[in-house]
Amino acid sequence: MQLGSLFELADTLVESTERLLKTAKTEEDLRVGFEKLLEPVLKSIGVETSPRYERLSERARSVYKGRPDAVHGRVIIEYEGPGSFEYERNIKHAYEQLIEYITAESVDSPLKTIAGVGFDGRTIFFVRYVGASDKVERDSFILYGPYPFDVESARTFLAYIRGLARLPLNAENLAAKFGPKGEIAPLAVSAIVDALKNWGNTRTAVYFEEWRRLFGIVYGEQLNVSSSDGPQLADFYGIRTETTFQELLFAVHTYFALLMKLIAAELVTLRDTTFSSSFTTELVHGSSDEFKGKLLDMEEGGVYSKQGITNFLEGDFFCWYLGAFSPRLQEAIREMARSLSRFEPATTVIEPESTKDLLKKLYQYLVPKEVRHNLGEYYTPDWLAELLINEIGYKGNTLKRFLDPACG
Repeated sequence: MQLGSLFELADTLVESTERLLKTAKTEEDLRVGFEKLLEPVLKSIGVETSPRYERLSERARSVYKGRPDAVHGRVIIEYEGPGSFEYERNIKHAYEQLIEYITAESVDSPLKTIAGVGFDGRTIFFVRYVGASDKVERDSFILYGPYPFDVESARTFLAYIRGLARLPLNAENLAAKFGPKGEIAPLAVSAIVDALKNWGNTRTAVYFEEWRRLFGIVYGEQLNVSSSDGPQLADFYGIRTETTFQELLFAVHTYFALLMKLIAAELVTLRDTTFSSSFTTELVHGSSDEFKGKLLDMEEGGVYSKQGITNFLEGDFFCWYLGAFSPRLQEAIREMARSLSRFEPATTVIEPESTKDLLKKLYQYLVPKEVRHNLGEYYTPDWLAELLINEIGYKGNTLKRFLDPACG
């Protein structure tokens, strides 16, 4: 199935379900038939799940003995016989069942990251947990719907499955995949160091010297006297080639900046009409010329200006790698993009609280605390910043300006 947009996919799924209902008479007929319809649709939008039928996860079964009809990633579907939701009691029964299944599955995933779906072929509803904590409060489960199973509700259904089947885009998951303990960071940072030392040109040297000059102002003498941190940072990333602390820190900053730009480009593609569009996926599968061309477009802000976002990126210190583009560096960036394509950019919409302070947390994972502190980098705790804002009586006026005496 080569359908492009979410609207087309949803429309096809609705039409196929209408045909299915002409022969489906029982709940089992609906479940088997709809799951067969769903399989190619999910594959076409890049969702590869191994559905569980009539069983919870192994840990969840120790909590609850019930058997959900189907589980796709973190989306639980409770099927009922065609037309069952014409009766309020059947909606209530399915809703109560979904609460039990979601609660049981929460031994493996936070409650807020699990969705329940009630479906009778003609009508659909969604169940989410909106409580302030992961302590189960039944009053904090919300039923959205019921809605007729049309294009709009089908789009919502597919968005839930896609959004909750892939890895949530949060600092912890990014750190696990892209942090020093993963496979990507040592590969990429070592390739960046190699490109800086062996593949650069005069322009590359200018970028590095300008970074060292400006960051020297920020860090002060620490940038020069912290050479003792060089071996620690090199060991942190498994770097075996000889390099200076400044070169290594510049490489780590470049890696961090590139990762952030790739994430931003992926988020921007959410505004596309094509549901299966992905900047990183297209990047991975392009030829060498296409690959570099897309990176150049990203660095010059073209990816963002196409979506009406201007002055977002117009070149910075960390675009220098395009002038030192070794085969090894190209392969490392491809692996970065390939791994990032496994994440769900819609997490920022589905779970906005999990993406709070994403950049700060990720940077703290990428640079050891001792190195950051030796450079004079200290973050003000959120609670202290909030206290100070409240103490001065700030009411949200965006025209007000502040002086932070601890900003360095």
